[in-house]
Amino acid sequence: MRGIWTRERIALLKRLWTDGKTATAIAAQLRMSKSAVLGKVFRLRLPPAPKATAAAARRDAATVGRRRRGRLPAKPPVIPAAPVMVSGKTLFELTNDSCRWPHGQPGTKTFHFCGAPGADLEGGRPYCVRHARRAYVGHRKSPAAPAGAADPPITSPSIVPSREKRFVFNQGRKRS
Repeated sequence: MRGIWTRERIALLKRLWTDGKTATAIAAQLRMSKSAVLGKVFRLRLPPAPKATAAAARRDAATVGRRRRGRLPAKPPVIPAAPVMVSGKTLFELTNDSCRWPHGQPGTKTFHFCGAPGADLEGGRPYCVRHARRAYVGHRKSPAAPAGAADPPITSPSIVPSREKRFVFNQGRKRS
């Protein structure tokens, strides 16, 4: 019967648990592992044992007492948080020369844009100098390249799909 949860063993577990027995003592009496007992207690959603809650309350009371005597450092006083000051501009405050670098999570009260001068939206520069450096990172020349050599052409695949069909299955027709 070791390791099998019968109705009788579950009833005994519930009774011993409510009496305040430890999981180790219950496991010894049921001839099971402590983990099996704790797992069953969890699955049955049994409340914490009265003895365990009393021990936790004593431990918490002792901790509070030691704080008063100065043995443990006291928690710093809670200072109310200052209202969040948003530096920057909202979407409706942006002008042609305002930086449009986003800050924060969109949809929250703290979301805003940088708003610093130096951008030129009509000229194709949506960011100030500082944020343009972050947004437009160019490739670096390799140190092995000679001083006057031109950069090699960029050979990235085309984004536009080509018109040629690459995978055409021959359906019994001969190619001409």
